[in-house]
Amino acid sequence: MRIRNISLRVVSLLVLTFVFVVATAVFTLFDIRMQTQNMEDSLAEEARTFAREMDAVWEFMDNSQYTINNTTTGVYEFKGLHCAIVGKSVGAIFSAGNNYSIRYTNFEPRRAQDKPDAFEAEALTLFNEQKDTQEFFRIVSDDPAEADRAQTSADNGAAQFRYVQALRVNESCLECHGEPAGEIDITGFPKEGWTLDSVGGAISIVIPLEQQYQALRENVVRDVGFFLLLATFIGIVVFGLMTVFVLRPLEAMKRAFGEVGEGRLRQSMDDAGTAREVASLIDRFNIMSRELSVTYEELEEQVEARTQDLRRANEELAAQRDNLEALSEKLAKESQVKSDLLSMVNHELRTPLTSIITLAQIALESGGADEEERRSWEEVRKSSSVLLGMINDMLDIARSDAGAMAVSMELMDLGDIVASAQSTIGPLAVGARVTLATTVAPDVPLVSGDYEKMMRILENLGSNAVKFTPAGGTVSLSAMREKETGDVLVTVSDNGIGIAKENQERIFDRFFQVDSSTTRIYGGSGLGLALVREYAAAQGYTVGVESELGRGSAFTVRIPAAAVVELDEDE
Repeated sequence: MRIRNISLRVVSLLVLTFVFVVATAVFTLFDIRMQTQNMEDSLAEEARTFAREMDAVWEFMDNSQYTINNTTTGVYEFKGLHCAIVGKSVGAIFSAGNNYSIRYTNFEPRRAQDKPDAFEAEALTLFNEQKDTQEFFRIVSDDPAEADRAQTSADNGAAQFRYVQALRVNESCLECHGEPAGEIDITGFPKEGWTLDSVGGAISIVIPLEQQYQALRENVVRDVGFFLLLATFIGIVVFGLMTVFVLRPLEAMKRAFGEVGEGRLRQSMDDAGTAREVASLIDRFNIMSRELSVTYEELEEQVEARTQDLRRANEELAAQRDNLEALSEKLAKESQVKSDLLSMVNHELRTPLTSIITLAQIALESGGADEEERRSWEEVRKSSSVLLGMINDMLDIARSDAGAMAVSMELMDLGDIVASAQSTIGPLAVGARVTLATTVAPDVPLVSGDYEKMMRILENLGSNAVKFTPAGGTVSLSAMREKETGDVLVTVSDNGIGIAKENQERIFDRFFQVDSSTTRIYGGSGLGLALVREYAAAQGYTVGVESELGRGSAFTVRIPAAAVVELDEDE
């Protein structure tokens, strides 16, 4: 589901719920941590109080030894009531009947029950290594290594607060525990050889945590409950304010936009009781609605005016179209008359021209004329042949315009066509002192086409190439097959004057000459290349040119692979 498909109300509820859950979790963890820290600080202070009370008992007994061990007459009589006995006894009495434990311990106890457990040994080691450390405490769990010495705890194995405070050796301690080590003291035990300010032992206090943990849980539940109530109240207030000042106005705007979308553009919303930003948005909407309404009304007027203009324009166009149709029919008739007249005139001219050419040829071959007469007859023959060619071209153009150009598709051997074209173009090349070269690749296949029109294409291209190639130049006529496409390419190239790039497409237009000097120098009607393109198109071929001024031209007739006729070897 995409976000855009969720309403803002649902998004707001989801965000508030997420913030509510995260804040509650963070507050709960923080409160538990703080309550635990406060509990540990309180327990440490309670343990210090117990330790100070036991120190007070110890010091009192130490200060009272003279009174205890001397009679009223001043005779010394040791009673065995020394500070260690009293301290341990008071601790045992205090621990009896409850889960608290107060005892004394050291690494070399005079009684086996005073041997330190793992926690106490860790504390004593720390006191010996760090002279400035006087206390060591933490909450321990049901680890047997740390709980094995809570002798008086009825709930042995439960979580406990362990506190150990160092006992430094003072002057009064040296009498029973000082040097020399091993000497029997007044109590009957060998001395340990302690020195002043060394660690003589420690007081170990164990406080059960059942009540403290119960109080901690109650405090956390109370705090979290209060936080939940407060957060819920704040969330309801925030959501209510958002609904009143944001969500409801936005829903009203949504309905207003829907009205605008349905075409009722003039809408007005009341911004009373909304937030400043939403009120500003509503004001902008009202302005937009008014402007849209005015614009739409103006647009309707403009559309109506344009419709009237368009109607008048259509009427004028219809009248002009009728005029154009009438004019087109008239032009078509005139064009037909022109074509018919041109065809008739050309046909009428061909017969006498053919006769003139025949008579000139007979006169040249009779041998009875002198040199001047022969030159005259040759000029007559050439001029008549040129005129006959122009008439034939014009007849073909007329047939093409009339759609009457007949195409006779047959199987053609391009080698034969190239050879025939060579025999026609060869005399022109000899007369112009131009070398004519022909090449037909051995893999050129038979193709389907109109033999006569293909001959006319090569004759026109070849005669043009000879015409525009200076003496000593070369004209090449070649046929090859393109490997990539399978098309057959027939190319007529020369190294003559070339064609400018901007004229290379226009030269196939009817009656186009590059400039007037070309006609004066080389002659021609400008129909040759136009007929080449039309002959090629009639057979389904294409013709193109590549040329560069001063370096020659190459005209290529492309016969598509579809026109290639592949014969089996057996045939």
